[in-house]
Amino acid sequence: MEAVVTIEAELVTGLGEAAAFTGLDWVRAAFRDAVGIDPYPGTVNLAPRSQAARADWDAVRASPGIALPAARPGSCDSRLYRARIGGRIDAAIVVPEIESYPTDRIELIAAVGVRAALGLADGDLVSIEIFPA
Repeated sequence: MEAVVTIEAELVTGLGEAAAFTGLDWVRAAFRDAVGIDPYPGTVNLAPRSQAARADWDAVRASPGIALPAARPGSCDSRLYRARIGGRIDAAIVVPEIESYPTDRIELIAAVGVRAALGLADGDLVSIEIFPA
């Protein structure tokens, strides 16, 4: 990925498992080291709905991103992409390197609770800018 990619996607509810993961000391340290973000507990989940947004997301996923190797047994490697949500909140997209992870899911970490900060609810469309590594 050589240029900033902007994708509009729908806010969706995640599985509710990320808060425990993003609260682990080693995970927080890894995100701070890799992208400079101390994550708020949990993630923001988005789903690209238009054909153009899905194609752009597929192109981003095909790029290498920032490697985040698993630091503990039982964890998986991930890739990160620097991003900005709603034009205001710095974030990082997390792509776990597991076969069963949905390809139509954009999962982001940020230092703040994004839903509250931007006044968002499920179904709202959100613009995200994704920056080259």
